[in-house]
Amino acid sequence: VVSTQSTGSSGINAEYGGNTKVDEEAFTCIQKAYEQLCLIDGKRAYDSVDPMFDNDVPNVTEHNKQNFYKVFGPVIEKNAQWSMNKNVPMLGSESENIDHVNDFYNFWYDFKSWREYSYLDEEERDKAEHKEERRYLDKLNKQERTRRKKEEMTRIRLLVDNCYACDPRIKAFNEDRKKRKIEAKLAKQEAYRQEQEALRLQKEEEERLRQEEEQKRQQEEKEKADAEKKERQKQNKLLKAERKKVRDCVKNNKYFCKGDDNVVKAMENMEVLLQGLAIDDLKKLNSVNKNLNEFSKLYQSYMTTHLEALETKTKENLIKAKQSQEQHKDQSISADKFTPQDIALLVKAVKIYPPGTVNRWNTIADYLNQHSAVCKNYVNKDIIQKVKNLQSREGDDLKSKVNEQAFDHFEKSQKQRINEVVAGGGISSKDTMNSALLENGASKEKKKKLPWSAEEQKLLEEGLKKFPQSVGPERWDKIAELVGSRTKKDCMRRYKDLVEQIKAKKAKQ
Repeated sequence: VVSTQSTGSSGINAEYGGNTKVDEEAFTCIQKAYEQLCLIDGKRAYDSVDPMFDNDVPNVTEHNKQNFYKVFGPVIEKNAQWSMNKNVPMLGSESENIDHVNDFYNFWYDFKSWREYSYLDEEERDKAEHKEERRYLDKLNKQERTRRKKEEMTRIRLLVDNCYACDPRIKAFNEDRKKRKIEAKLAKQEAYRQEQEALRLQKEEEERLRQEEEQKRQQEEKEKADAEKKERQKQNKLLKAERKKVRDCVKNNKYFCKGDDNVVKAMENMEVLLQGLAIDDLKKLNSVNKNLNEFSKLYQSYMTTHLEALETKTKENLIKAKQSQEQHKDQSISADKFTPQDIALLVKAVKIYPPGTVNRWNTIADYLNQHSAVCKNYVNKDIIQKVKNLQSREGDDLKSKVNEQAFDHFEKSQKQRINEVVAGGGISSKDTMNSALLENGASKEKKKKLPWSAEEQKLLEEGLKKFPQSVGPERWDKIAELVGSRTKKDCMRRYKDLVEQIKAKKAKQ
């Protein structure tokens, strides 16, 4: 170095016959290479664009699947140099377990590369003339680096995807997993089948035990009933024997009667007494039948006690019957105090005060006491009882009954008015018209109430057959003309009533 500095570069070049310009360019390249490679970042930038590195990715083909380890193994080893993490898992062999394979693919799918492309910047920042131009050039370079980095990560991802698709271990692991899943499913189904079979056997066993217990219980009940029946038959037989002994003893002593007049009554009393006495009392009587006096005293005491008990029971029954009769009488009296006008008021009050009204029945009773012209002492019990009677006995006919009673009341008031006018010495045209309307309404009401005779019914049936529905709107006019004594509305109403009766009979059947 010292001799070079003393003699100068021209001397050296003259001595060796070199070209000064070429040497300077070479020195500049060496200096630039030294500056690039002596730093870690610079060396990485240079290594990232190594022209000797093969960036190709093996495709998914049948050949690559069959030679998987030979094709993808070297490629994975070459690309492992770009990893930021030094512990890079390799592809391995077919003997690797599932954990190693999963770790391998988890690492490579999350692969972090230090490869960067600043060395390939096309825009030289140092040649910029001012700050804005340098910023613009930095932006262009950054965009280009980002694009190349993205292409590199896409290439790595494609490499891992193709490797995963061609890996025979993945296929084997998937088949094994599928097989284990099927086995687990079959095992679960078998366990469920065994469980259901156990439940079925358990239910069958429980049903068998229940049937055995039921049969045993029925057998015990039957045996108990047979035993009770035999015991009853035995007791009845003993009772008959004891009663026969007592009956024969009393009969031999002429029923303990002094004359023949009371024999029939004594026989009846004896039969009643024998039916009422227990077997112990009968045995007690038969035990003293050899001693006539003692038997007679005991028999008479039983007879007296039994007759007194019968008389007491008869009196109690009469008292109960009398009380029940009086109660029904009071109820009938309470129900009879409702006049037709009061019934109409009751129907109106029930509509005015529907269910849900506070103190409904007391309010209805006050309403009747306020508007009734006959009775002023109705209570809620009378109202409830009358409503129940009307619902149970009259039902749907209640409205028609009230309407008839209202018409009768109207007719009565009109007649009273006519009588007053006649007594006063004159009848107006309005009163004459009202009288005519009244008589016409009364005749129509009476005509409606007339029942259909057998002849009218027969004519109606003939008209229905003779004039079917195809006749049209004039059908019922012709039927009424054929019947003669009934109007069109009467015939239609009669037909509807008959149809409803037939439907009701069919519904009951």
